[in-house]
Parts: sequence; C-alpha cells; structure tokens
Amino acid sequence: MNMKSLHTQQQIEKAMFSLLQKKPYVEISIAEITRKAKVSRTSFYRNYNQKNDVLTSFLANQYQKFIVDINEHKLKSLTEQLTAYLTFFKNNPEIMKTLLDAGFEGSLLNFQTRYLKKLLEVYHPDLHLPDYAVAYQSGGIYMLLVWWVKQNYSTPLEELITYAEKHIML
Repeated sequence: MNMKSLHTQQQIEKAMFSLLQKKPYVEISIAEITRKAKVSRTSFYRNYNQKNDVLTSFLANQYQKFIVDINEHKLKSLTEQLTAYLTFFKNNPEIMKTLLDAGFEGSLLNFQTRYLKKLLEVYHPDLHLPDYAVAYQSGGIYMLLVWWVKQNYSTPLEELITYAEKHIML
C-alpha cells in the first residue's frame, strides 16, 4: 500500500471515530466522513466499498498491531497474550467505548473470535480446539473486556487475568 493511500485511510478512520463520538453510526453518511476527513468521495471509494469497511479495516489494523506486539515481545503464553490484549484497550479507552456506544457489540465479538482462532492456530497449534470451544473462550474474554470498559477499567488488570486463568482460558 502506498503512503498516500495509507494517509487517506487514516484520515477516514479518524473522521469516522470523531463522528461516532457525536452521533449513531446509522446517521453517519459517507459524505460526512469525507468532509470531515478532507478527502474526496473518489478517494473514499478507492479505499473502501462502504462505510462498514472503514471499521473492518480499522479493527484489522488494531489486531495486526496486537500480533506485532506479541511477536516483538515474544509473548508465548495465553496469559501474556491476554495481558497485552487487555492492556491495549486500557491504554486506548476511547476505541472500545466508542465502538460499544455505536452498537458494534456483536461485530466486535465476531471479529475478536476470528482473530482468537488465528492466534491459537499460529501460537498454540497443539490445542486443536473445535470452533465451539474457540467461540466459548472468545465470549468469556470479550464479556470480561466489555465489563471492564463499562467499569472504566477500575478493577486491576492482574485481578482480571487471575480470574481468566482460572475460569476462562485453557
């Protein structure tokens, strides 16, 4: 991807999140996004087919950063990986809050479950979990994250990790 296209995507994502903090997703138009991002509709459609693709791309980029973080810090265990995952959201509280307020609970869970499955296949191939087990694990982790966000991250991370190790994680 060239730098101009990357910059355009970043501007569009930033505009989308800014608008999501002010109004519901269904009320946001592509025209509003492009105006706020200061890009043309042509530039928008060069990068995305529809406004939902903006969120999908954003989430994919965030999960990719998470994978890079795992690789750079050589996080091997599920506990270390979960700690990095939850820490990301604590350090970037506006992301999850904005997406939850916009009504993307189901989409976020589905996205997380797909990435958890990939994560397990790459970093823990010996587990050989069936899809229902991955969905179960993902649901527990996701609801823990949602609860934590709604509690404004007031419970210490270590307490959540200890609970997850005993009750959610493999």
